[in-house]
Amino acid sequence: MPRNDGNKSRNEDLKKIELTLKNIHKNETFLQENAEELSGHQIKDVKAQLASKKKHLEETDGTIK
Repeated sequence: MPRNDGNKSRNEDLKKIELTLKNIHKNETFLQENAEELSGHQIKDVKAQLASKKKHLEETDGTIK
């Protein structure tokens, strides 16, 4: 019978956080490159949502590590 690895879920959570932060940075880059195709209001909304996600993930990251 395999042992229960208590760090497995923590490590998986850290990988998910890292991947999500990477995707947020990609989205920010995409916004900068395609800013002329979007309205100012759309850009503002998306940036606010990305900042909120980033803040939440950084706070979560500190509690997991």
